[in-house]
Amino acid sequence: MLTHHPEDATPTEGVTFLSCDPAEAVRIGLEAAGGKNLEVFSPTIGRQLLELGLIDEIDLHIAPVLLGEGIRLYDNPGGEPIRLHRLGEGDPVSVVNVRCRPAATGEVPE
Repeated sequence: MLTHHPEDATPTEGVTFLSCDPAEAVRIGLEAAGGKNLEVFSPTIGRQLLELGLIDEIDLHIAPVLLGEGIRLYDNPGGEPIRLHRLGEGDPVSVVNVRCRPAATGEVPE
């Protein structure tokens, strides 16, 4: 886990806390992963790694919720758009459309 304050982290079995630059954290993480995937769950770290060319695949999960606050995924105001190519079947540059309606207050979506 990459953190600016490893001294504040609670020691946890199986977790290593790092305080280094993101590229070094990737090197260490890939070595520890032993050929398995290294996953990034931070939008700010993810953006930095994307700019460094250290992201080889992005797995997007779309949830039917509009968030009111938080850090936008790969937020880069004033930056160039980053085009993505879809992996798997179908046209690799096509638009993926998801159609939803707002749920009424208290309604549990099906």
